[in-house]
Amino acid sequence: PASASHNQPHDPPHAQPSPSPSPSPSPSRSPPPLSRSKTTMIDPMANLDAGPSAGGTGETTGGEGKDVFDLAADNHNAKKVDKIRSFLGIASGCVAGVLGLTGLSGLVCFLVLHLIVNLSILAKMKFNLRAYSRQSLLAFLAADLQKCAMSFMLFWTLFYGLVYLF
Repeated sequence: PASASHNQPHDPPHAQPSPSPSPSPSPSRSPPPLSRSKTTMIDPMANLDAGPSAGGTGETTGGEGKDVFDLAADNHNAKKVDKIRSFLGIASGCVAGVLGLTGLSGLVCFLVLHLIVNLSILAKMKFNLRAYSRQSLLAFLAADLQKCAMSFMLFWTLFYGLVYLF
């Protein structure tokens, strides 16, 4: 016993000596199971070390594993959606101006076209908002409403003035 511990001074007390390598592995021998406690990889953005949620198990994917959120992909998706909304806010302002809409009819036109744009974005996402964003449906539909409204009003009044006043 003294010579065995003398030959392996750096092994921790719980480690067992590894068997000598055999020249050819036997087909019936399976690899040892992996230790989950030693090989856990934690994503700091996934909040995996916070423990179970108040709702129960702490799993958000129905037992398949932890829900990992990719921040870079979310930022990319948000930029793309922002570009689409901005462009279509400008285009819908041009449409409302050319059609000669004024007052509440122009506001209704903006709201309807904004809703159509958001529903078309959702359709492109196959109505699976959770796969692309962490927003609720209402937050997604109302997002960028003020910014798009400003662009809409600018181009609405510009095109109304160009078509009907000059």
